[in-house]
Amino acid sequence: MHTWFFGELLMRLECENSDRLEQTEHFHVRYTGAEANAAIAMCSLGAENIHLLSAVPENPIGRSCLDALRKYGPDTAHVLRIPGDSRLGLFFLETGVSLRPSQVVYDRKYSAFAETPFDAYHVNALFRTFSAPGWLHLSGTLPALNECCRESAFQIIRAAKKANYTVSFDLNYRAALWSESDAQTCFRELVKDIDVLIANAGVAESFLETPEAELCRRFGFTAAALTRREDCDASHTGFGGTLYRQNGRRFDVPMRRFAVLDRIGGGDAFAGAMIYALQQPEWTDERRIRFATACGMLKHATRGDFSLSTRAEVDALLAGNSLAVKR
Repeated sequence: MHTWFFGELLMRLECENSDRLEQTEHFHVRYTGAEANAAIAMCSLGAENIHLLSAVPENPIGRSCLDALRKYGPDTAHVLRIPGDSRLGLFFLETGVSLRPSQVVYDRKYSAFAETPFDAYHVNALFRTFSAPGWLHLSGTLPALNECCRESAFQIIRAAKKANYTVSFDLNYRAALWSESDAQTCFRELVKDIDVLIANAGVAESFLETPEAELCRRFGFTAAALTRREDCDASHTGFGGTLYRQNGRRFDVPMRRFAVLDRIGGGDAFAGAMIYALQQPEWTDERRIRFATACGMLKHATRGDFSLSTRAEVDALLAGNSLAVKR
């Protein structure tokens, strides 16, 4: 199976030593993107035929971005290189400590991805070449960028359904990018044609105005995979998960509390691991949600946006022996 991830690629500039933005003199440079993070989580777990579909500037920054992503496994051959004065989107990260929360500042307007029309990707031809069974994944940050990207989200879902692909959607909301009312209007239309919903439980209930237990029945999802979080402070969190099926069955993983090294990308790791798990036909649904939740937890112990946990490491956590020293 070929799995496609469509979304913006970004540069992350992180303040050194948890400094405030006003005081830092150095930034750590990393590359990221909600969809790319989920793709790399799948690659780390051992998945093959993972493809990124995006656009970057044809300059040293764009090339550096693709080099950084490619070394973790995803195929970048279908990422467009945009010449001229195009740019890569940025976000600045001020990592919180104890009672001071983390802060993200976006600078992603007019990026190469945001300004590229959907037709430039030739998606219908791509999906014919890589015929079903296939999988498409996208997230709520895509339609939040601008009207062009909003239309691209609807168009690529239509193209994927026409090609008999499975479509998953991570309903993540970024308040800095658009209003709640605009997001809700868009999300409620967008999810009508998806197969698998991935979201924070509270966010899904709020934006879709539906109790979580009714999501599959109301919208026709084959699965709704939901995370649960409880942020104690910037340095500690709680993380759990629930999987609902169209037949009404529910599978829960209780919340577990632990210290945080880097919380960004935990939801993307959960998404990538859930897609991976759903693509394992021999797995039970209980194993799937336990596996995805464990992968999301482990991401919090890795610096940067990428989940680099292997399948063996996730299984070790589930078996209760992950703290043994590896020799």
